[in-house]
Amino acid sequence: MKVDYLICGAGATGLSFLDVILSETDATVAIVDRRDAPGGHWNDAYPFVRLHQSSSFYGVCSRPLNTPRLAEGGFNAGLFELSTKSEILHYFHDLMENTYLPTGRITYFPMSEHVGDGQIRSLVTGKVTDIQIGKKLVNAGLWGDLGSIPSTHNRSFDVATGVECIPPNDLPQRAPGHDAFTVIGAGKTGMDAVIWLLDRGVEPANITWVRPNDYWLFHREKIMNHPDFFDTAIDSFQAELAAFGTASTVTEYCEQMEKSGMWHRIDPEVWPTKFHAAVCSNTEIEALRQVTDVLRAGHVTRIEPDRLVLQDAEVDVAPGRLYIDCTARAGTILGPDAPPIFDGDTINLFMVRLFQPLFSAALIAFLEARVADDQVRKACTHLVNFHDTPAQYLAEARNGMLNQGAWTQVPELKAWIDKCRLYGMNHLLVGLTARDSEKLKKLSRFAPLSKAAVENIPRILEHERA
Repeated sequence: MKVDYLICGAGATGLSFLDVILSETDATVAIVDRRDAPGGHWNDAYPFVRLHQSSSFYGVCSRPLNTPRLAEGGFNAGLFELSTKSEILHYFHDLMENTYLPTGRITYFPMSEHVGDGQIRSLVTGKVTDIQIGKKLVNAGLWGDLGSIPSTHNRSFDVATGVECIPPNDLPQRAPGHDAFTVIGAGKTGMDAVIWLLDRGVEPANITWVRPNDYWLFHREKIMNHPDFFDTAIDSFQAELAAFGTASTVTEYCEQMEKSGMWHRIDPEVWPTKFHAAVCSNTEIEALRQVTDVLRAGHVTRIEPDRLVLQDAEVDVAPGRLYIDCTARAGTILGPDAPPIFDGDTINLFMVRLFQPLFSAALIAFLEARVADDQVRKACTHLVNFHDTPAQYLAEARNGMLNQGAWTQVPELKAWIDKCRLYGMNHLLVGLTARDSEKLKKLSRFAPLSKAAVENIPRILEHERA
């Protein structure tokens, strides 16, 4: 079989790349995935997971994920509703079955893997299919393969016989019959597990939360990409740029972010050292603060029936407690040996814009389809890495701004971005006209703020290294 592109991975990034290639070229594509259905990690996610942010700029370019709806109640009341796992999986399944495959240009190999040199091996039968790749091999799942997800990761701690320790995927089935719960993990998965327990009526006093680290969190109310939230969102984005451009230290930057309201934290008495860009509403933060039995004695090393062993302490516990393991790490920081995005006859789908792997994949596909100059492609695709700390975030934010500056110098690319539904800012600008002078005045401030940020971030990081 001969195709123009072989895409390894039918997750969200792989389909985002595919969507643009189909719309911008007449290419043929084979797409191979180890899972039984498209959607990548969403197939393995815990059932109560939702997007962190509005679905308006999630999915693929050609089709909205759903109609924006304001949540009337719950932890996201008054904000745009967050899509559920089932909605997202249906969206990707329907795209594959009813949009992509009917083109006749796609060959889909589920439950299969690429073993090299264009050979596709079925994980069910072992049958090997030879693919002749006319243009490029596209690594869509490389970053995901380096990370881990709750349902499949290997625990870093021991669990004694008789102790019930589950991934969050099993929580709805295993929670009944338990009076006490311990959530292990301080990140967004741990937060989701705590919120689920509270929402199901578990008393905060019956929840223990192992939080070896505390995290800065984006304030969801401040970053809604919708015209109704124009002033709030624009003011917040510009407050962040101002912090990038004026802070002298990472600590000062974090202080400015908290003062502006763009960042918040669960415990106002504990200074967070981590930042993974998780997003929480005010209502979620207030709920999470109800859990006061928080263990900050390092990571768990062993769970015994009557004792929880941490790196820096041992805690006596009553038998029969349900432990929820939320320690999987989805994001992985790529090392200096990471390959470039455009790497000869291979394309690696890494991020080129912070927190937006799907927009990144779509933009890379557009460059592949419509911009042939290798130097322009390189200038537009500085790697924007995952980050663990605020300092690392600053460095990656600068890379993203360098990319943004390069995009504006490529007229065809800029015109495409201005219409791309995956570019979050576009949703704030819907309906904007020349008569909206105050809004346009606000938008004009982005360029000088961005310039100051690009110049100042290296000074902040140099101070951190000194």
